[in-house]
Amino acid sequence: MRARFTLPVLTACAALIITTVVVAAERPPLPADRDARFLGVDTCGSAECHGSQTPWRNATVLMRERLIWDAHDRHAKAFAALTSDAGQRIARNLGLADATQAPQCLTCHSTFVPAAQRGPKFRLDAGVGCESCHGPGGSFLRTHVQVTSKHATNLAAGMYPTTDPRARAALCLSCHQGDATRRISHRMYGAGHPRLRFELDTYGVIQPYHFNPDADYRRRKPTASHFALWAAGQLTAARALVAQIGDSAHSRAGLFPELAQYDCHACHQAIGEDPGYRPRPGLRAGAPTLIDAPLIVLRGLTAVVDPALTMRLRDETRALQLAVGDPAARTGAIAALTRTLDELADGLAARAEQAGDGAAVAHALNAMVAAETPLPFTAAEATAMSLSTLLLAEREAGRIDETRYARIDVAVDGVYDALGDEKTYRPTALAAAIAMLERELRQ
Repeated sequence: MRARFTLPVLTACAALIITTVVVAAERPPLPADRDARFLGVDTCGSAECHGSQTPWRNATVLMRERLIWDAHDRHAKAFAALTSDAGQRIARNLGLADATQAPQCLTCHSTFVPAAQRGPKFRLDAGVGCESCHGPGGSFLRTHVQVTSKHATNLAAGMYPTTDPRARAALCLSCHQGDATRRISHRMYGAGHPRLRFELDTYGVIQPYHFNPDADYRRRKPTASHFALWAAGQLTAARALVAQIGDSAHSRAGLFPELAQYDCHACHQAIGEDPGYRPRPGLRAGAPTLIDAPLIVLRGLTAVVDPALTMRLRDETRALQLAVGDPAARTGAIAALTRTLDELADGLAARAEQAGDGAAVAHALNAMVAAETPLPFTAAEATAMSLSTLLLAEREAGRIDETRYARIDVAVDGVYDALGDEKTYRPTALAAAIAMLERELRQ
């Protein structure tokens, strides 16, 4: 995936690049897991509310959020994807009579809640709607429409805190990676489902913005920097990955392990076509390897937050890979990684964000690629997205001037060109492009 941005795209959200981060003491249940009334897009986005064709006088929000979502947001088309040719083919391959009636599909292609919790205007075919992210409208509608409404009172009434980086990461990754109740399986991949891929800040930036992060917005709500969102996304993804691998109920599919947890390209690769192929450092040639992209990319963060954790994270990740066939060793490796990730999370929460953190992580990621070649495609993809979003954030924060950024942007384009896709990816080409980017950053 080529997730590249232009400066005008991020200009609309430049105000988000500040260092204020509010961390919830305890993350609330995800919206779809709440036992509350869901009113539906047609209620939230009616012409009298968030579907207004004309601006409201003295309104603090756009009031046309539903129109933006409906016209430009791919979440609005999530249910329709189930009825597409590809969706029907995947359903047939899975033995499903109708994907639009299958819970395993609807959990992420719609706002899927029990029928008893659906209001009179609620429609499953509306796709991933307002309440999938913001929470059940029945909980906070009355508070939300009051003239005296405040963000804090809306949250207390049941609105989901998407402004909190950790809460947002848990919400988005629940479908874009999977969680305890929303799982991707190797059967789904075998049936033709696209491979899940995600980076919180990258995907957030390329979404159509249905809010205006101006001074009034920042007065009413906490905002998080791109660095904070990136870090929360990577850390949440890594912790979810380790938890899934350790969950025995979801780690096996009959006689086989749940192969969706493994790197596709460890097995699905052409044999003998790349004379430069060699196993990843510290791993055995030909051995199935777990998807560890967030664990690899997090070493860029540890280098900035707590350098002492960098080698520990590397060694513990390798230990987990080597323990795939040994349940006792795997349990120990998971426990060690969990402790390290908890320590990293504590260090990140205790540390004030500093100017230049994004550039420092970029340097660390570049050094990691040089030391770790060949990177698996999933880790290379995650690294490219991370470099792109972090360096653009540095530019938007004014720490890289326009002339210098133009040269850096060309180098980042080179990284994406070298990445290519699963079929064309060559680790040595990526390493060369990363080295060129590092030289540009050092000038």
